[in-house]
Amino acid sequence: MRLTRFVFPVALLITAVLSVCSCNNTPATDGIPADKKEVIDRFLAGTLDPSYTPALFFGHFGGNQKLGEGAVQAHLSLFMKGGADILKIQTEQPMPRVEDLSMETPLVPEDWYAPTVEVIKEVLSYVGKDVYVMPTILSTHQVARQGFGDDRLPAWSVERPEAYKRMLDSYTKAILWYIRECKKIGVECFFTATQGGEQKFYELDVPGGFYETWIRPYDLEVMNEAAKDTKFTILHICDWEGPMDDLTRFLDYPGKIVNVPLNIDGKPLSLTETYEMFGRPVLGGFDRKGDIGKASPEQVAAMTREILANGPKGHLMIGADCSVPSPLGITDQIHAAVSTAHGR
Repeated sequence: MRLTRFVFPVALLITAVLSVCSCNNTPATDGIPADKKEVIDRFLAGTLDPSYTPALFFGHFGGNQKLGEGAVQAHLSLFMKGGADILKIQTEQPMPRVEDLSMETPLVPEDWYAPTVEVIKEVLSYVGKDVYVMPTILSTHQVARQGFGDDRLPAWSVERPEAYKRMLDSYTKAILWYIRECKKIGVECFFTATQGGEQKFYELDVPGGFYETWIRPYDLEVMNEAAKDTKFTILHICDWEGPMDDLTRFLDYPGKIVNVPLNIDGKPLSLTETYEMFGRPVLGGFDRKGDIGKASPEQVAAMTREILANGPKGHLMIGADCSVPSPLGITDQIHAAVSTAHGR
């Protein structure tokens, strides 16, 4: 896919994006590289100048911004205006609604995510030399929720386990194809998400446990593939479906950076505690449901300074615990957080 419509506006946008890559990182000291990839490389190596804290914010797009030219423009616009150090690609292409689990044929073709791969390829062609372009890899459970809906899942894992397994296997095949195709076009890192470890699933009568049977094996298959022959992955532990009371089950999941909920077992979990628990750098600080979308840029900058003061020094990437709402509508706030983290 190459842009045919909106070519002129996107060309102007790309010029600005490339300016961000080369100029917005003008070193505050000689120790801060201008290349955003090198910023992240040094951060992961523990050699990044402590005056500069990397940042990553992201959120879902709607309407014609989910695929095609609209998606390319939305991602580049958020990156340009927000100033983050990684350009994360939202996987907005939903699975089709499926009514019958008895079918023997795959629920979706293996190459279902081909349109999203084209979006990634287009974004890479503009900024991939200087910026890590990071696709979001949803877990098999998250994809199954799209196809079957929360009104039927995960009860079917109890009522129809054989059909449920066929469904998860079919979706996993499409996810693995997506990861491999991304690598072929030059993707060097992934944002890998897990869901299904929330407390509400403990009540399901699944032999061996719902998480242990239907979540963990598929998580590890997908995440290990994403981590194979790539620079790094970010492990995102999502509490979208309710509270969690235990993160230790995720300690052996791949991911050089971790992004976790702000509250576990009804108690706040600090970024420093998270770092000490996982022994890896932490992405976070802001509550996705909190003030970042409501406060002024000046207030967000003050919040960022407080997060930096209380976080694990040299092991923190400023962001939120998950997707922030309406990201293109709060780019001033995002930019304020990012600029403050960058020491400006």
